[in-house]
Amino acid sequence: MARLASLAALVVLFTSAAASAAPPQLPALPAGGASQPSGEAGGGNGGGGGELLGFSAEQVRKGIVQVEQGGRPLAVGTVLSRDGRVITSLSALAGTEQPEIRYADGTTVKAKIGHRDKAWDLALLVPQTGKWLDGLMPTDADPLGADLRSFLPKAGKLAPAPVGVKGRVDAKSKEGDALKSALDVDLKGATTVPGAPMIDASGRVVGVIVKACKEGGGPSGSPAAAAPAAAGATPPCSGVTIGVPVHAIRGFLVKTPANAVQPAPWLGLGGAPEQNGSVKGVKVMGVAPGSPAEKAGLKAGDGADTIIAVDGQPVETPEQLADVIGKRAIGQQVKLLVYSGGKFRETTVTLRAAP
Repeated sequence: MARLASLAALVVLFTSAAASAAPPQLPALPAGGASQPSGEAGGGNGGGGGELLGFSAEQVRKGIVQVEQGGRPLAVGTVLSRDGRVITSLSALAGTEQPEIRYADGTTVKAKIGHRDKAWDLALLVPQTGKWLDGLMPTDADPLGADLRSFLPKAGKLAPAPVGVKGRVDAKSKEGDALKSALDVDLKGATTVPGAPMIDASGRVVGVIVKACKEGGGPSGSPAAAAPAAAGATPPCSGVTIGVPVHAIRGFLVKTPANAVQPAPWLGLGGAPEQNGSVKGVKVMGVAPGSPAEKAGLKAGDGADTIIAVDGQPVETPEQLADVIGKRAIGQQVKLLVYSGGKFRETTVTLRAAP
C-alpha cells in the first residue's frame, strides 16, 4: 500500500492543480560545478547569486541535481517536489544502471533507474539512501515566448542561463518513434546539457531538455534524407535538442512501476501498545538479530523498553511507530525516547533496509 500511495503522490504532483501553490522558499546553496571532481560541490552558483526571473537562483537550485558516475558528470536532473525521485535524460546515462546523484549541498547518493522511456529519452532515478524532498513543480503555462532559464555549464559550473522556446515541433526518437508537439528549444548559444529543466518566471518546470532526431531522419538535401530507409531499418538520425513538454512528462510518470520507490527503512522490532501510569508508548516485544533496534540496545522480555517518541514525535501504537519510521530513509539516524525501569533515556538508531 505504501508503494501505491507513493506512486499516486508522484503522479498527482504533475497532474493536479498543485502547480498553483507557492514556489519553495529555499536557502542559498552552492550550485555544484558541472566539472568539479568528486567530493566538491562547486563554489557559488556561477551566476553571482543574481535573480532568476522573479526568484533568486538559489531558490530553485535545491531542486536541481547533477547526475554522475564515479564523479564524472553525465546529466542534470530535476527532483520531484515532496517526492525525492529525479527525472533526467536516459541517453545521457550511457547505459549506467546505478548512477550517483549530487545534490545542491554537495552530498551524493547512489540511485537506480526505476522507470525509462526511450522515445522521450526520460529516466526516473530512485535514490537508494537519504530523503531529499525539496524539488521543483510543473506548470501548464504556455512556454512559447516566455522568459525562461535553465541550469547549464558556465565557467565549469552549473549556472542559470537564458533559454527559449521557438514553438512546437514534431521530432522522432532514435528508434523512429514520433514525438509530437515537442518544444523547439533555443539554447541561445549555451552548451547542451541533457536532462536540464526549463524554468519559467514562477520558478516552475515547463519542460526537460533531451536529445532527439529531426523529423525526416537527416538534414535537408543530404543523401540520408533523400534515400528511403530499407524495410525494417531504423531511419538515420540527425541530432536535435528538444524540450519534453509537461504533458509528455505526466504520461511518463503515470506509467511508473509501483515498485519504483525508495527502499523502506527498517527498525527491526515487534511491539505492542503499552501504558504505565501516564506514560504511553510501544512496548518492545521482540528484536530481530542484527537489526538497528538490536544495535541500539533496545530490549524485549523482562525489563522491556517502551518507545515513547521518535525524534520528539509521540508514538502510542505499533502502527504509529511504523508510520513515523516509514517517513524516514535508509541511512538516516533517528532519536528514540525510551522508558524502562522507571527511567527515560534517549538512544540513536541508524535505519537500514530490511533483510
